[in-house]
Amino acid sequence: MEFLIIVCSSTVQDELHELFETIGVTGYTCVPSVTGSGKGGGTRLNDETWPGDNSMILIAVSADQAAKVMTWVREYRRGAVREGMKLFSLAMKEMV
Repeated sequence: MEFLIIVCSSTVQDELHELFETIGVTGYTCVPSVTGSGKGGGTRLNDETWPGDNSMILIAVSADQAAKVMTWVREYRRGAVREGMKLFSLAMKEMV
């Protein structure tokens, strides 16, 4: 199994939820408002200087599902019109 952390614009959540349904991801955790700064998405601190925030989605999935999510994110990031999105993949040792 793999543990994926997806940090993305809140506007992309619906597309990710559709992907999860299509590939059979039945559980995930969504943190609806996170702030930070990164090379791909710029700075979003949800204040007057750096407006906006992101969402963070955490999922534990099979290797096959992880590959499908990573492929979708790579294709999304290649698109001409896109919001910021970053995916972090971690090997999951145990889930209790």
